[in-house]
Amino acid sequence: MNGEQWFKVRKIATPAFHHDKLKVSQILYEVLRLYSPAPLLTRANVKEIKLGEIVIPPGVLLSLPIMLVHHDHEYWGDDAKKFNPDRFSEGVSKASKNQVSFFSFGWGPRICLGQNFALLESKLALAMILQKFTFQLSPTYMHAPTRGVTVYPQHGANIILHKI
Repeated sequence: MNGEQWFKVRKIATPAFHHDKLKVSQILYEVLRLYSPAPLLTRANVKEIKLGEIVIPPGVLLSLPIMLVHHDHEYWGDDAKKFNPDRFSEGVSKASKNQVSFFSFGWGPRICLGQNFALLESKLALAMILQKFTFQLSPTYMHAPTRGVTVYPQHGANIILHKI
């Protein structure tokens, strides 16, 4: 079989996973927005900071509640608590009313160095699973995200896989 024939057979034999059908990046970003692995972004300031009338001395531990910002209607609209991957259709910076409202991997000079690796690995794992299986949530699944050091499903995330 020559290369052209192989591509024709491959196109017929496998589902078309192209940009219009499978928006993996948008789905991953929306999952990270709703269920960010780290509930807080914590930093210690090294010098005095003035925020309006408030002066924060050096050494104060500052926490930014990622989960609260990622679910805030002011930044994400009336559907802030709903799963809507299309909000990322124009990219991360245009997904909300504030360019820096999405920061599952941090932001600025201290952004997570593994961000691109983590996203790429997630996409590859998902693509490999979708090539061989379809899946659905188990009827016994109870939606109960719980916050600890990371966010996790309190009762597990039971899914049913069906081999294709």
